[in-house]
Amino acid sequence: MAYESIKIREVVDRAVNHTWSIPEFQRGFVWKSTQVRDLAESLWLDYPIGSLLVWNSQQEVEARAGQDAQSPALWVVDGQQRATALSILFGRKPYWWDSASEWEKTLTKYDLRFDIDAKEPPYFRVANAAIRRAKGDRYIPLRNLLVLDTQKEKDQQKLQALAKEIKHQGLCDGMDAMEVFTRIDRIRKIRDKEVVTISVDHELEDVVEIFSRLNSRGTRVTEADIYLGVVAARTPGWVRGTFLPYRDSLADAGFDLSPNLLFRSLTGVGAKKVKFKEIPNAFWDQSNIHPYWGRTKQAWNELILQFRKFGVLSNTPMPTQAALVTMIALLDKFPGKSFEPALYWFLQASRWGRYSGSGATALEEDLRDVQEADSLHAAAQRLLNRLPHERPLEAEDFLRDYGDWRFGRFLLYLLVYRNEAQDWDQAGHRIGFEGLEVLADFRPQWHHVFPRKFLEGKAAGEKIDALANIAVIGPSINIRISAKDPMDYIERYGIAKEKLVQQFIDPSISGTHAAAYEAWLKERADKLAQAGNAFLSELKES
Repeated sequence: MAYESIKIREVVDRAVNHTWSIPEFQRGFVWKSTQVRDLAESLWLDYPIGSLLVWNSQQEVEARAGQDAQSPALWVVDGQQRATALSILFGRKPYWWDSASEWEKTLTKYDLRFDIDAKEPPYFRVANAAIRRAKGDRYIPLRNLLVLDTQKEKDQQKLQALAKEIKHQGLCDGMDAMEVFTRIDRIRKIRDKEVVTISVDHELEDVVEIFSRLNSRGTRVTEADIYLGVVAARTPGWVRGTFLPYRDSLADAGFDLSPNLLFRSLTGVGAKKVKFKEIPNAFWDQSNIHPYWGRTKQAWNELILQFRKFGVLSNTPMPTQAALVTMIALLDKFPGKSFEPALYWFLQASRWGRYSGSGATALEEDLRDVQEADSLHAAAQRLLNRLPHERPLEAEDFLRDYGDWRFGRFLLYLLVYRNEAQDWDQAGHRIGFEGLEVLADFRPQWHHVFPRKFLEGKAAGEKIDALANIAVIGPSINIRISAKDPMDYIERYGIAKEKLVQQFIDPSISGTHAAAYEAWLKERADKLAQAGNAFLSELKES
């Protein structure tokens, strides 16, 4: 591990000249203009801005030298936002910023000015229309000062001339030209302030361990982040041009996956592992990763298609998303086979919290089971042997708090969708649809059949929030009936009997008073348990 103290202007030089690069997964700049302003003010006040952590990946560079002779050996893993913000302050486009037109828009958005006439904070301002219209040099663009070299006589003369002009404009009352010069020179000298860089050149496994523990402004650097950087080094353009656009397309289809989960599905298909430290280095080479990625995408496309048939229109309501990695492995190894056994396992894994403990260890056990099986049914059975899946659902399960039982909410939604339930508004579209079109990224609304406000003081809190008191409806009707009792809203909004039956609600509810609520609750819980067991049995026996 090497420590180096470098000047702020050198940070910008290295970003602009491609001495440093940024792993492609990190290239989005997310700081607000006020954060860039605060960074400038911290430098002016001699406050520390933190160190930059850099990986010297010389071995990786040598391995790919024939592919990209311009690729740097140094990758900024922690500090990219600060390096980009400093480049903005200097008005110099970093190498990793592709679009010149977008850069110009960014400079306009992050137009930082120094208020030379300010007697007290704030001294630094984000330029608005009024500031830009101000006459004279009261609000000086920071980049106009930061580009002036402290060692060049001509830049010294420019600064002196500016100080005299400011005084000529009647600004900085009580200060002479030399005092004005000293003040703006202090801004210029930000370029020569120093920041510490920490470089590591460990073996890849050690680098992952170091960086996976880093936190930068609350954003955890994961193992997947580091390996995306490795892939970006070995297969230039793949992360930005292929991996991230496909992730965006999945999000557009309703499945907004973390890069970590999508990356694990790739390694699950190609290496049968999800612990990145155990994956051979050769896996990341271009010749290997491209065919694995093709198989992974094909499996994801098939999984989403099959999920939609059962009403799973997004990953949002899922109790667990780690199980998706195993689902991808199943569909990759056994393409075109019956989906029901895989879905049965997925639901049981969600029900019993298969990945709630040591998720990576459990995932690798399950990936091994998939790899060693000779059919999808056999693989599903091996996976199920790790779970108490034979235990049936009971009415008591549906008396649990709906907020704490994510699997229960998910199952309730699937049961209601399976019944082709219609929404309770006047349009009456099928839940998850708009007309005949399936809604991508549909998010069910959880409605208290007997609203909480209606039952307050008449039933215990845990009874009010029981899953058996929940219906799945759309957002517009949910808002309108949220505080009304069933005897009122069912008649007022013309909710037909068949719509109630589709939600496992007896139409007699319209005459059910609060005093009979608990008996009604137990009756519906029993119906839901029966329906849930029937659904799971049907999947299992397919």
